[in-house]
Amino acid sequence: MPLASPERMWWLWIAIPIIGFYILKTRLRRRSVATLLFWDQLFEEKRQRSLWQNLRHWLSLLLQLVFVALVVLALADPLWRSQDDSGHEWILVVDNSASMQAIDPETGQTRLQLAIQRAIGVARGLRPGEQMALVTAGSSVRVLVGMSDFAPAIEDALASIDSTDGPTRVREAIEAARRLADDEQRRQIVVFSDLGISDRSNIDQTPDVRWEVIGASQSNVAITRFQVRRSTVDPIGYALLVEVQNLSDEPIQTRLTLTLNDDLVDVLPIKLDADGQWRRTIDGASRVGGVLKAVLDVDDGLDVDNMAHAIVPARPLVPVTLVTQADSPSFYLRTVLESIPLIELTVIDAAQGIDSAGGDAGGDLVPDDTSGLVVYSGTVPGQMPPCPALFIATADGPASAWKLGDSIATPLVAKQDKNSPLLRHVQLQNVLLAGGRDIDVDESFGQPTTLLETADGSRVLVSVERPEGRVIVLTANLDDSDLPLRIAFPVMMTNAMNWFFRQSGDMNPALGTGQLTTVPWDRDDESVVLMSPDGTTRKVTVSRQNASISPVDRTGIYGLFVPESIPDPGPGETKSPGVLASPQDLKSSGVVQGDLLAVNVCDAGESDLRVADVAVPQQAMVSHGGAPAWFYLLMLAIGLVIGEWALFNRRTVA
Repeated sequence: MPLASPERMWWLWIAIPIIGFYILKTRLRRRSVATLLFWDQLFEEKRQRSLWQNLRHWLSLLLQLVFVALVVLALADPLWRSQDDSGHEWILVVDNSASMQAIDPETGQTRLQLAIQRAIGVARGLRPGEQMALVTAGSSVRVLVGMSDFAPAIEDALASIDSTDGPTRVREAIEAARRLADDEQRRQIVVFSDLGISDRSNIDQTPDVRWEVIGASQSNVAITRFQVRRSTVDPIGYALLVEVQNLSDEPIQTRLTLTLNDDLVDVLPIKLDADGQWRRTIDGASRVGGVLKAVLDVDDGLDVDNMAHAIVPARPLVPVTLVTQADSPSFYLRTVLESIPLIELTVIDAAQGIDSAGGDAGGDLVPDDTSGLVVYSGTVPGQMPPCPALFIATADGPASAWKLGDSIATPLVAKQDKNSPLLRHVQLQNVLLAGGRDIDVDESFGQPTTLLETADGSRVLVSVERPEGRVIVLTANLDDSDLPLRIAFPVMMTNAMNWFFRQSGDMNPALGTGQLTTVPWDRDDESVVLMSPDGTTRKVTVSRQNASISPVDRTGIYGLFVPESIPDPGPGETKSPGVLASPQDLKSSGVVQGDLLAVNVCDAGESDLRVADVAVPQQAMVSHGGAPAWFYLLMLAIGLVIGEWALFNRRTVA
């Protein structure tokens, strides 16, 4: 057994005076006593003897020498075999992913708790001259403690580790550990993980990595896919894709309960074979939308993957006012608008003003209600309305808005913006736009986006962003153009309705824990916060109308909100700074600007609780820690002291 401080073995020389004192001849002193009746026996025991006679109680001397040897050996600090090499730089990697939440049936503790206990045992074995660091490998790799020789700091950090709902990042954590300690000769990485079946490729068997396999195999059933999107046919319809997997070696029967805003949608019985998979596409309809939730009725090894969420955006009714000329009723445009569900259409004559739309007859064609959309066909108001507007323009716009060029001889569409949501699922190349003219937007009006161009570079369809509301300008005579006769026209108008009111035709996909992702942010606000289910917030970076979201640790409903729209806690509330109501509550109250996001596990590899049967080299295993060797030596020395005392008393009594 190697010693951490072999120089302390010099203390063994203390055995020489102990032996000397043991055999030392003690000279008896004369004293006068009243009687020898009681002293004869004592004199017989204490009278001077030869050297051999003094060693007749050799067992007592041997015990004392063994006691000295044990104490000196404890001072020399012997090391276990796993602690043979001194000066190591230890990096503990603790897997705190979702699968580590599984409860061990034998101990009643989670795998993470067992891993922390073993890691604490290793931390307590930190030797002088060694250093240790702590890294977690959950949803994201985090260095909790850098290289330190203070073991209590490592133990405190281990006790503070919490589980996450994300996939394991063991491979990335090992790479991070190697960057913490670049000396290959001294570096030792100890990984505490359950080594799920999907992690076989993550098992690093290099000499600097030691493994501690946590937990035993368990059966589990999980929701591995849960995505929803709006129907491309029915504006209020949606389609749900759900997948359930049986990650065990036995068949199972269960039920899947679907709810929308806590209202029951359906209950589906599921029968799965061993390692079986169940997948369905479920159609539904809802105008108000909300939170769609799925729950598996099953008692298995892991709970976090038995529930999943998705967001169904609301489809509110849109008030649309169509302003036309008496001699040009815009039959095609009106028919298309009437065919789009969720539109409350009001048609008025420009000569009569906006009386039916809530304004004064004979007014300036500008409605008082700014919550809807105004469509101007063949007419232009004297001033821009303070709301979204669509212009089928045949003349120049209001002051400082736009001007039209000369008529185009052959207004065939030669180029379109394929990335614009306004032209999604639309192909307008080679379409004749009779009456098309070039649109020149004034810089003070806003930054235009060209959607359709002719061969000569004339812009015949543009969109403009402005604070009062978005604007689309189309130069075409719909009565003579090919556009109204094509299926692309109603599709384009539907896209326009969604674009005006910032409604996506597709669903925002449910996100996975531990993933770096971007979410469309179709607003002018560049200051955005992500609110977690518990109400805590953090800033999010926005670039090119996309919000970049760093990996999240927990499943649930999140909110991507404009921070200025989030209400401050009331004077009677005692919430700490940064902690507010849940995102779902704020969104349902209608006071915040932003969207809800659903985050699920949906990772079959993480939900598989069967521990991989992988041969980990024996030399790569690490001691479970426990007390150091010197502690056991001291306990043995104390036992010898008690034994020697018993022998002395027995000799004295005898």
